[in-house]
Amino acid sequence: MPIEKIKWSDAVVNKFQVLVIPLLSLIAGCTNMAGDVARTIHPAPSTALDENTLFSVASEFFIGKDYECDARHDLSTLRCAKELRDLYIHQTQAVVQIYPGDDVAYPHTLVTSRWDEGLIPGEFISSEFTNPDVTAFCEYLQAQAVGSCRLLTEHRSARGPE
Repeated sequence: MPIEKIKWSDAVVNKFQVLVIPLLSLIAGCTNMAGDVARTIHPAPSTALDENTLFSVASEFFIGKDYECDARHDLSTLRCAKELRDLYIHQTQAVVQIYPGDDVAYPHTLVTSRWDEGLIPGEFISSEFTNPDVTAFCEYLQAQAVGSCRLLTEHRSARGPE
């Protein structure tokens, strides 16, 4: 009789392990981040682009593209986020941030990234990301004669190796 109890309890333990491991994988998730090339924002030659004007123009533009923008964490930084995918098992968000540069070479820096959180492992998610809204924003700045964007790598190559 004791031998049958041991076999029965081994079966219960095996079934328990078979159920627990998938359940734990449902609770645990993956977070992956991919970024686009950083850009700098420069004022148009005939204008002075202050932070308030830039943040106002950027907020208006990105809110029009369904982003939620705020500067509450740090008043010198504008952060805008947009849900790209909101499934039960996986969420994807695009984040755009504008913050002050060094005032000489980089008046303002613009970075964008994609955040993936959920049950899809990083091996199945592209590590490349380009945000078409950022490209459109840079074109909008230039069309409005407010400023222009340059890829951060353009500045480094123009200034020489650091």
